[in-house]
Amino acid sequence: MTAQGRRIWPVVGDPMRRNPSRAARARPVEPGFERFMWYFMRISGLLLVFLALGHMLIMHVLVALTGQEISFAFVTSRWGSPFWRIYDLLLLLLAMIHGVNGARIIVGDYVERGGLRAFLVGIMLAAAFVWLLLGILVVATFDPNTAKFVGPFS
Repeated sequence: MTAQGRRIWPVVGDPMRRNPSRAARARPVEPGFERFMWYFMRISGLLLVFLALGHMLIMHVLVALTGQEISFAFVTSRWGSPFWRIYDLLLLLLAMIHGVNGARIIVGDYVERGGLRAFLVGIMLAAAFVWLLLGILVVATFDPNTAKFVGPFS
């Protein structure tokens, strides 16, 4: 009696070896949206590593080492510089689009029916669009000179 099922650790050079991960997709052959998003996921993922690590280093390590506290006044002074607004906006845009595209791929992998798949992706895209619009609006219209100190962190 032989064991049936999928081998967990395929032998190197095994002609029956398939792609070991759904995440490790081959580059789409046809040019178009899917190929563009394939490249986008790789480039945005690399950029997000540096942006997120930079954010964590600045906001959580350096601020703590200097004895400061992350407060509304700290963020207000930081966002007084166009560099930090663009940095945070880029982090927001790349993270949101990267995450939504990854979720779109997962929905496509696991939801077989076209109508349900289109509905789920549509709801996800609509929610992402609203969140992106709100985030862009906050970053673009925030005025550090007229900002009121309200809320638990001010």
